[in-house]
Amino acid sequence: MGVISRDKKQINCIYASDSDFGKQLEGYLKASGKDILMININETMPTPTQWQELSTDLNIGIDNFLDFSKIKNIDNDSKFDANDYVTILENNPKAFQGAIIINGEKTTHITTVTEVLKYFDVDSADIKHTSHSKTMDNKAEDKGNFI
Repeated sequence: MGVISRDKKQINCIYASDSDFGKQLEGYLKASGKDILMININETMPTPTQWQELSTDLNIGIDNFLDFSKIKNIDNDSKFDANDYVTILENNPKAFQGAIIINGEKTTHITTVTEVLKYFDVDSADIKHTSHSKTMDNKAEDKGNFI
């Protein structure tokens, strides 16, 4: 059991609010109909243990959460250990790339807001899909009615 709270009825979103991406997330997440907990790392930074848990859940290194172009004197070729990357995140929250979405036991690192839609299997307009193979009732059309 990890240190991060997990509930199927609640979506936890770890993000940085200072990006356009971060500003759009909450609206997209509300489409799920679940309770939303937005964790803005500019205000509340996850602990090193929580970053490690997220990294393990996602099976990626903490460096994958970073946009190195937003950090001075560090580039993609720099090599640090996990604790160093946590320190870099703590000192450069604007370099956090994307968001981490947690719902129950499912954890996903997303880098575009449209990935939220795939994650929750929600159509962008939340429209129910209908079969387009049904034939139109031509008689109703002849009377000026629309189906």
